[in-house]
Amino acid sequence: MTRTASAISFSILLSLGCDDGRPATLDDGGGRGDAGGGRADGGAVPGSDAGAGDAGPGPGADAGAPPAVVGLTFEGCAPDFGGDLVVTTNAESIAVGSLRGGGLAASLQLALAEPPGTIALSTRHRVDSGTVINLVIDSTWTNIARDSGGVLGGSVPDPIGGQLVVRTHDRAAARLDVDFVGVTLQNPSTGVICRIDGRLETLGR
Repeated sequence: MTRTASAISFSILLSLGCDDGRPATLDDGGGRGDAGGGRADGGAVPGSDAGAGDAGPGPGADAGAPPAVVGLTFEGCAPDFGGDLVVTTNAESIAVGSLRGGGLAASLQLALAEPPGTIALSTRHRVDSGTVINLVIDSTWTNIARDSGGVLGGSVPDPIGGQLVVRTHDRAAARLDVDFVGVTLQNPSTGVICRIDGRLETLGR
């Protein structure tokens, strides 16, 4: 499969999560998944946004240049961002995918509902702001607790935390520059926590 075809496939994959215009997670089987537990936001778990936007391979005329720099470390999960990188955008999000053998090895998608700056993450923040982070490997980690009802009701601790330090966020130009500082996401199917630290940068069209 060519890189362009792979990019289109990646874009189509992201489009499968659309639910009333809000991102939705995937379950272990790759389909639409319920994150389990009580839901304070009507039962939907926003995640992998919608519109199969622009699946362009990245910056400009230099076909040899990668469209993104993934300088991230992971604890509790092991995504493979060492493949061919593809950046996709749509009206709500920017995503970086890693392709190996024509298949998606990993992707990280951010739908940021706030201007650049420091963003403190929590389940409450996700529900109130609509900011979504999705890490997809064979399953999905996202920035809402598996038991969001318990977290929002104060009966269980929130597994979601850390900060995003956003320097640049321009979906139209496919540009994103963000530091992950102790960001913890939860897998809604298994409850496993993944911690992310480091820098992610997309280089634009």
